Amino acid sequence: MNTVYRVISMRRVVGKVCQLVARLSVTPPSWRVQLYKMLGVKFTESHSVWIGEDVYFDDGNPSLIRVGKWARITTGVKIFTHFFDSKFIPEKGRPYRFYEGEVAIGDYVFIGANVVIAKPVVIGDWSVIGANCVITKDVPPGAIMAGNPARQVGERGVGDRIE
Repeated sequence: MNTVYRVISMRRVVGKVCQLVARLSVTPPSWRVQLYKMLGVKFTESHSVWIGEDVYFDDGNPSLIRVGKWARITTGVKIFTHFFDSKFIPEKGRPYRFYEGEVAIGDYVFIGANVVIAKPVVIGDWSVIGANCVITKDVPPGAIMAGNPARQVGERGVGDRIE
């Protein structure tokens, strides 16, 4: 086996182990952040971020995920940096097409339980994403999102923000 493939395979195995340990309910939230950091997820201030149990960060290209300071990502959230192109017309030998891009989670963002972020998006600072939402479009700063697909249902009153 080629050395390059061995390195890629080993990195993938280490990533899967980090992901598995981080998703366990017995793993402390502060350890989860460090495990995801080892996996390649980028954190502005990792010590201020809280990650709940069973959170999945796309392990195909975790370096495309950026999490701001004081973000709260609760139980069961799934974050994907790739998506299926449903408008692609299949070709011989190529039945599907996928795209990938960055998922940027802003500062002071709260993401509720079982949210799925299914496309490359930017989630603005101070946003709140309600439980069970599916996010496929950018979220403006301070927005309160709900539903599937998610839609803005309000705006967070954050006039005097604490820095």
